[in-house]
Amino acid sequence: MIMVGKIFIALIWTIWVITIDGTAEGRTDRAANNITLAEYTPTYSSTYDRVIKRGHLICGTNDEFPGFSQEQFSNEEGARWAGFDVDLCRAVAAAIFGDAYAVEFEIVNGKTRFTYLIDGTIDMLSAATTYTYTRNVYKKLEFMPTTYYDGQGFIVRKTLGVSSAKQMQGARICFSGSGTAAKNIADFMKLHEISYVPIAVPPNEKTKNVYKRGDCDMYGTDRSGLASNRLSFDDPDRHMILPEIISKEPLGPVVRYGDQRWSDIVRWTIYVLFIAEEMGINSKNIDRFENNRDPSIKRFMGELNGKDHPHLGSKLGLGERWSYNIIKQVGNYKEIYERNVGKNTPIGLERGLNKLYIHGGLLYAPPLK
Repeated sequence: MIMVGKIFIALIWTIWVITIDGTAEGRTDRAANNITLAEYTPTYSSTYDRVIKRGHLICGTNDEFPGFSQEQFSNEEGARWAGFDVDLCRAVAAAIFGDAYAVEFEIVNGKTRFTYLIDGTIDMLSAATTYTYTRNVYKKLEFMPTTYYDGQGFIVRKTLGVSSAKQMQGARICFSGSGTAAKNIADFMKLHEISYVPIAVPPNEKTKNVYKRGDCDMYGTDRSGLASNRLSFDDPDRHMILPEIISKEPLGPVVRYGDQRWSDIVRWTIYVLFIAEEMGINSKNIDRFENNRDPSIKRFMGELNGKDHPHLGSKLGLGERWSYNIIKQVGNYKEIYERNVGKNTPIGLERGLNKLYIHGGLLYAPPLK
C-alpha cells in the first residue's frame, strides 16, 4: 500500500509539472475564463492584409513594467502607453500607416502572451520575451532581431548582508510557473550545489509582490526586469541586485510562423532603428538628410533603389517614406533606449551589450539595399 501511495503521489506531481510547463508556454486557458480560441494560421500577407483592413496594429505587451511598457494616466492626456517595448510597436505602426499611434495595446502576461499570439488576438508581441529553442521550434513562433540583450539575476534585501547569490544557502526563493526564470534558478542552484526552499507563486499573483510582502528572501528574473520592479518598491534603496548573471536572455518582438511578408515588415522595422543610429540619423536631424549624395542614405530616405522598384518600401507594400516615418515619429534605437531605460531615467540602465557593434555592442543590422 505504501508503494502504491508513492506511485500515486508521483503521478500527481508529474501531471502538475506538465500543467505548469504548458501554462508557461501559453497552451492552456485563456486568461481566467478557460476559453481557448481556434489557432490562427497565417499565410503570406494575411496578417498585413487584416491589419490594413482594420486600420491599426494590435500589439501585446505588459502594463506594469516601468521603462519597458506601462499604461500611464494623467489629467491632461488620460491613458497613455509608454516604454521601450511600446515604442517598438509604434515603430511598426509608423512603417505601415505613417502614424505611430495607429496601434492598440492588448495587455498580456506570462500566461497569455503566447496564447494571444497563437490565436490571432494580437498581431505581434513586444513584452520582454526571451528567444528560446522551444518557443521557436515547438511553439512555431518567429523571433525578430534581439532588441535587448539581457541576463537573469537576483534581487535581495540588503538586511540579509549577502553580496552573492552563492551565499544564499537555504534561502526561500520565489518563482513563477510562467517564463524561463524557474528553470534558470534550478540550474544555477544545482550547478553550485546550493540547497534552497522553492516558493511557487500562484498564477494570479506577481512574483515581485510575493517578495515584497516578505514571503521569500529573493527572486530572480531578467536584470532589466529587476531594475524596473525595484522602482515600485516602497523603499528601493533597501534592495540590491546581486552581481551574478545566470543566463542569456535575448529579448525582442515575436510574430507567428507562416507569414513572411509580415515577419519581414517587423524585422526590417527593427533593423531600421539600428541602421539610423549607425548613420547618425535621428528624429531631430532626419530632414537634413534629404537629397544626400550617399547612396545608402538615399535608399534609407526612399529616394533610390534598383530598376524594378521605385523604393525599398514598395517591396513590402509600404510607402516610400516608411523608414523616414519610423525615425521621424519614434526615433532611432539610441533615442528609444535613452528616453525609456537609459542612465538618465529612473531605471538607469547602461547600454552595455546593447550598443551598436561599432561601439563594442551586439546590435548589428544587414545592409538596407
